[in-house]
Amino acid sequence: MFALSGVPDPVRTERGLARLRDFGVNVLAPRPLTPQRYLAGDDHERLASLVDVLTRDDCDACMAVRGGFGSTRLLDNMDWERLRRNRKPIIGYSDLCGLHLAAFQHGCSGHIHGPMLCSEFGRDLSTPEQSQALSLVWSSLLDCLNGQGELLPAWATNGVEVLKPGRACGQLLPTNLSLLNSLLGTAHFPSRVENPILVLEDIGEAAYRIDRYLTQLRSAGFLRRLRGLLFGQFSQAEDSEYIPELLREVAAEIAGPVACGLPFGHVFPSISLPVGAEVMLTLSAAGGIELRRAGAGERSRA
Repeated sequence: MFALSGVPDPVRTERGLARLRDFGVNVLAPRPLTPQRYLAGDDHERLASLVDVLTRDDCDACMAVRGGFGSTRLLDNMDWERLRRNRKPIIGYSDLCGLHLAAFQHGCSGHIHGPMLCSEFGRDLSTPEQSQALSLVWSSLLDCLNGQGELLPAWATNGVEVLKPGRACGQLLPTNLSLLNSLLGTAHFPSRVENPILVLEDIGEAAYRIDRYLTQLRSAGFLRRLRGLLFGQFSQAEDSEYIPELLREVAAEIAGPVACGLPFGHVFPSISLPVGAEVMLTLSAAGGIELRRAGAGERSRA
């Protein structure tokens, strides 16, 4: 466990550690940090938290404690050569997307847009449905870690709306919209991606701000490079009734397949997706959706 962003809640931390142990994981607790403002620690401490788990011989995977803010503060001082040598999966989402995207740009691999200690495993599960949701989160993460070819379990295709059918091959970029935009104009924006298939989500953003972010990506020339686009959830959005129309407008501009409503992002349960993986996306006019790693056996759900 590592703390790159916000201050972790101690109750959620202990609850999350216990739940992961119940799943059979040998968990190494995050190193203690001294909170600074809204950050888990100062920049040096938080960066050291990541380096610590990367260099431990008894650590097989690295999971972020929580999101918030802070990852982008560290990118200019990141040892990218060390990260390129790393073979351990680095798991997280939300603010961790800043690290995922920059790592991809700097030639690193093994990053997973997936659950975090406090956010998913440490949440209060007061109903059987919530316990089942956590099992789905865990199962999706395991599939991702194990290199499962099909990236969308059956439950994740329910409620997905195909805006533009088609088929596309490319590199998968699952990310947070505002974090992606925050990297525009920096050395850490994922400009090296070839044939990007983008998966977007966000939380607490008003419809007009989502429009602004997408307009900026359009003006930067990034949207026209896309081979495919999947919209996840835009949770807790102000003026959310305008978002479907906005997504349809963007879909009309994309050359490849587009869908919305994926259970991806700040929702529970949410699927895990590998950053930078070569994938095939297939969307049928009848509403079928398939997302699989390139080279994996085809299995249609249409």
